[in-house]
Amino acid sequence: MAALALFGHTALGATDTASLTYGGYAFAGNAGDIARNYPYAFALDRSGGKGTSLIGSSVNAFMRAHPGSIPGVSLSFGLIQRDQPALILALALTDEKVLKEDIGDMHKLVVDLGLELLTLDFGDMQVVSSVPITLELIDAQQTPFSDSDVVGRVRAMLIGNDAQLAKVLVEKLRLVTIRSRNACTLQVSAVAVGEKAFPFLPDSLKAAPSAYGRFVAQQFGSLLNSRAGVALLPYSKDGLSSRMALRFSDASVLQFNIPEPTYGIDLNVKGFKKVLSQKTESESLWIYGAYLGVRVFEPEFQKVYFEGTAKYPVSKIVPASQPTVDEFPVVSEALKGAFLNAIDLLRNDPSTRDTVLNKCKL
Repeated sequence: MAALALFGHTALGATDTASLTYGGYAFAGNAGDIARNYPYAFALDRSGGKGTSLIGSSVNAFMRAHPGSIPGVSLSFGLIQRDQPALILALALTDEKVLKEDIGDMHKLVVDLGLELLTLDFGDMQVVSSVPITLELIDAQQTPFSDSDVVGRVRAMLIGNDAQLAKVLVEKLRLVTIRSRNACTLQVSAVAVGEKAFPFLPDSLKAAPSAYGRFVAQQFGSLLNSRAGVALLPYSKDGLSSRMALRFSDASVLQFNIPEPTYGIDLNVKGFKKVLSQKTESESLWIYGAYLGVRVFEPEFQKVYFEGTAKYPVSKIVPASQPTVDEFPVVSEALKGAFLNAIDLLRNDPSTRDTVLNKCKL
């Protein structure tokens, strides 16, 4: 298989030994949608020259320099035979969100990237588990951000030993485990965005709520994975059971099945709210709140283990001289707090903790 022979692999049984083979870097999604879904990361990746994946080469170099980063697992590099089963570790970019905003005389840029460290069963072309990763960069300057400026910022996030990605991978690789086919898994199965959230979203996300839903699922999953230490499957906007297309660094595209999880999590971003707390001649103090609905259930029998709402407030001081307020970063901070509160609710609920989280421990 060309895509997986790019860096080479050694065949291994899924449960015979604690070993993984590195399979490379990939863009998630249909091949024809890659340039549209990831315009800046794709431009960066191709800037290495014809036939070269700049991101793939950088990640490959990192993996080769850190072969012992996964506890109890040997990460190998060799050749896979097409007719032999193997467990593969791959890194896939699953989300790219770039927001530009003018605030007075300044120009602001927010870049959010979502990735997945995927364990893939090459024998039956199935996703075994995922470790979600979220990266964010916030920058501002006096001149508008050009496309080349954005590509440069994405490069700083993804390429090299000092990049955000390299630093996060050191932590996230520790969460990669080899699990049996029947091991318990969790998945963020659905994300709803309520009407009271839309006024606080940038126009680009109002026009594409599914893109915002993907980001919500990715960030929640990343926090849940880190704080509760549970095994996850990738989010799919198409429902509980679907397929995941990966376009690897050599342009080969492979389709992997995402199996139905043992337990599902539905998220509902019910809305955001702001309240004026104090006001003086020089400034105003606003309180922003995020409200998140969470439902944990068993898909097969639709048994609900937890259903409730988490909320979180943050404060924002606005000078009287500032004509406009960039509210999306503020409500995003509040939503992250609601995520953490929701995870604490799940961990402190005896039924959810004992029946769901503990069974899905890595």
